[in-house]
Amino acid sequence: MAHSLQTRFGAAKSEATGCRARHRTSAARTSVQALTLRFPKAASAASPSLNGPYRRGVIETERLLLRSWQPADEAPFAALNADAEVTRFLGGPMSRDQSDELLARIRSHWQQHGFGLYAVEVKDSGAFIGFIGLAIPSFLPDVLPAVEVGWRLARGHWGKGYATEGARASVRCGFDELGLRQIISIIDPGNAASIRVAERLEMTRGRDRIHPLSRARLSIYLKNAEDAGSSRAAP
Repeated sequence: MAHSLQTRFGAAKSEATGCRARHRTSAARTSVQALTLRFPKAASAASPSLNGPYRRGVIETERLLLRSWQPADEAPFAALNADAEVTRFLGGPMSRDQSDELLARIRSHWQQHGFGLYAVEVKDSGAFIGFIGLAIPSFLPDVLPAVEVGWRLARGHWGKGYATEGARASVRCGFDELGLRQIISIIDPGNAASIRVAERLEMTRGRDRIHPLSRARLSIYLKNAEDAGSSRAAP
């Protein structure tokens, strides 16, 4: 579970295209421009990117659907956020009100920036298992401007490679659909499982940062579009 999840995020709307929602307000455009992110022209309905893994409003992998949030996700999301083991490196268990507040921030991030953290569903069972996606780590100003890939999954679904599978698709979407030049992951140095995910994503460790409130040391992992062979890499 990467640290990204303590920022202000928001949930996908039905008009999302791939991993980007269409911007409807000048405020959303301004927030993206402030990060100097390069957003390519929106793809048409016939675009291969929308007919492949980045269908309209969904990222699809071999086993997972990264999709928009639904009301039925709220209770299982609260349950995983109340699990002390799941939140061990994320500030500890949350109450239902705190979980609902986090989900509201997830939705707000989508509305403001046009991308964010997806609800994750296992295709075979339809089970909601947590979230994976991209977000701006506003809780750590020292790394900004930046976009982080993050994940948080229910404990019963650990050890199955889901975090790596979903995060890899999110990173690819960030490079190919959003035109990002770099994606980071912020991880507690003691979180060996998340460090292994970052390593499987072929991210490299950068300079550690200090959390401005807790003063805890945080490890920064990063991946550049050029290293990923993205079609959006700088010439």
